[in-house]
Amino acid sequence: MLLLLITLTILSGCATLPNQKEEREEEIRRALQEVVQTASERVEATLHSQMTLTMLVPPSSSPLLDQKQIPRLEEHLELWSRQVVAAFRQATIAMPQLLRPYIEALQIADPLAVMQSSDSSATALLVTTHQSEIEGEARVMLEAHLKASSQTWQMLSDRYAIWSRSRNLLGEEMLPRLGPEPTDHLIRIFLSAYLEQLTREELYLRTTPVFQGTGSFYEILNKKVQQ
Repeated sequence: MLLLLITLTILSGCATLPNQKEEREEEIRRALQEVVQTASERVEATLHSQMTLTMLVPPSSSPLLDQKQIPRLEEHLELWSRQVVAAFRQATIAMPQLLRPYIEALQIADPLAVMQSSDSSATALLVTTHQSEIEGEARVMLEAHLKASSQTWQMLSDRYAIWSRSRNLLGEEMLPRLGPEPTDHLIRIFLSAYLEQLTREELYLRTTPVFQGTGSFYEILNKKVQQ
């Protein structure tokens, strides 16, 4: 009878171990999804507010920045800059909602390995898995927010072209040609800055000290607590 009880206890323990492993993996999986969602909500709406004209104007259109003689050009460049930063602010606020479906659908086959790979592994996995879809949706959203700045840019480039032709009529050298409309350039720098900050926010959440026993994802993913 004692032998039977011991055997049943051993078998029960063997059956419990796989279940505990699955539960642990699911706990880590949820924590990885939650931490990157929280990271997206922590990104400040003012993330791009310090970007200068030199950063916003594409290199192919940088001659615009040198034309001090064109009437009101600087004034309109400043207006364009403010419109772009305002569009970036609106887009930054909208990004957590845009990212949520991709975070929830994130396939994490080996949560433990992903967790241990780095302190920003959830963001890295999200970008690796869904980069093209995220960029596509962000592009549509940004194009809508950038409509006002696009109109201002068209006015700027028209003034620039008129001034250049006028110089030619006076026998002077025409101004350098400007590059294409800067929407693609602006979308690239928005996404680059946003994803870089998203990585930083996940890193912060996962490395900030927490009290052991809280049961939050911060504790689950924090290596110092695990030790």
